[in-house]
Amino acid sequence: MDLQVHWRALPEFQHGWLVPVLAGYLAWERWGRMAALATTGWWLGPVLVALASAPWLLVAELYKRAVANTPTASFCLSVGCCGFIVALLWLQCGWRIARGLLFPLLFVFVAVPMPVVVWGPLVQGLQSLIAGLNVETLNLLGIPAERTGNILRLPTGQVGVDEACSGVRSLQSSIMAALFIADLVLGRIGPRILFLVAGVILAIVGNFGRSLYLALTASRRGVDAVAGVHDAAGWSVFVFTSTATGLLAWWLVRAEARARRLAGGTH
Repeated sequence: MDLQVHWRALPEFQHGWLVPVLAGYLAWERWGRMAALATTGWWLGPVLVALASAPWLLVAELYKRAVANTPTASFCLSVGCCGFIVALLWLQCGWRIARGLLFPLLFVFVAVPMPVVVWGPLVQGLQSLIAGLNVETLNLLGIPAERTGNILRLPTGQVGVDEACSGVRSLQSSIMAALFIADLVLGRIGPRILFLVAGVILAIVGNFGRSLYLALTASRRGVDAVAGVHDAAGWSVFVFTSTATGLLAWWLVRAEARARRLAGGTH
């Protein structure tokens, strides 16, 4: 319930409605393979985890009641809840089950707003990166362009690289998709990390292409024309990242299968 407030209010976290369903599926899929490993008996470890989690819950609830339900408070509350769930799983089913279900629990954090001290620099850094790349590319194409903060100054007017154009939304969606797909179809940690890094890169490249297209539209047809193609450009980024991510996953699965066959042939 706490996170739903942010999912409704923050456009960059609207993917959060899908995350609990995906996390539940990952947990269900893992439980089918690990149920036989359940054990009980040791209580000290779960108690220590619960004690370490309690301050996060206490600080979050006090801050929410005294100040507001901010992203930082929700993040602290999520950390505390995750810790208590791990402690309960450990106590009831043993450490092997708790460790096996840790990834589905941590997966939920792709829908948890980050503290402002982290979120602000991340968004500003992406905006600065995209704006800088756009200016350099436009100049290489022979179009005079200057950058003032996150504003691109063109002969026909100004185009801003806002939070949406920074790519933070598609970056979060790409991370969510990459983590989910990698856990389902990839077996080794190396390909999983490669897939995640590739998803991040694809999101940044896609949004660079989107913002460059908007800047080119403003240069050729005027700033007022940007509004007419803005949404279409956003959907094009979604199609690009989805298609490229799917193709990469298909290639990595085939590469893993080929490596297993080769390894089996050497014995």
